[in-house]
Amino acid sequence: MYAALRQFLFNATVINYTAMMFGMWVYGWKLRWNFDPNELPSNWKIFFQVLFCIFVEDTLFHHAHKLFHVKHKYLPLYQWVHKRHHEFKMPVSISAQYAHPVEHIFANILPTLAGPLILGKHLHFWMIISWGVVRMMDTHEGHSGYDFPWSIFRLIPFGTGPAYHDFHHSANVGNYSSFTSVWDTFWDTNTEFWEEYFPLGPRRSEGEHEKKE
Repeated sequence: MYAALRQFLFNATVINYTAMMFGMWVYGWKLRWNFDPNELPSNWKIFFQVLFCIFVEDTLFHHAHKLFHVKHKYLPLYQWVHKRHHEFKMPVSISAQYAHPVEHIFANILPTLAGPLILGKHLHFWMIISWGVVRMMDTHEGHSGYDFPWSIFRLIPFGTGPAYHDFHHSANVGNYSSFTSVWDTFWDTNTEFWEEYFPLGPRRSEGEHEKKE
């Protein structure tokens, strides 16, 4: 746990600050977002912008996460980078950001910031804060070990949840997505999860029917 706390603090300070300085340098030290308190966006505008950021983050995180599970002998990214995060077979909240700095940059920071960067000058800083809160709530709940029935993330269509990510840590296979199961279903990387949690579901039933025939 001490190692996780130390890595968390390093990522949250040194890595995040360095990434922020690099981003500001890329954009000529000019902040692209609106900070005017008199131009606060409507709740609906924030809602749809957060939904857009969820879609972008979910897409980029899924594919970056899956890439870090590559165990090819010439490109063992899992052993080099992602294995550190999987030291927690049963995750706790702090393990959400217990990651190698390379993983923290490419699987945490970039997917989270991609949506706001795409929207650019159309964003108010209040929306950035809102999106940051949503993202932190999702990742820490997903690693908490508690599947709250009243969680707001249950309202997201095809949402995942702690049980979904717990399976990824315990089985170390599939379930690479963050907010939704869309990309896992598209690439068929959550089959083991559905067979484990819903053994009498449609997929298992169809398989047994085919065997009988």
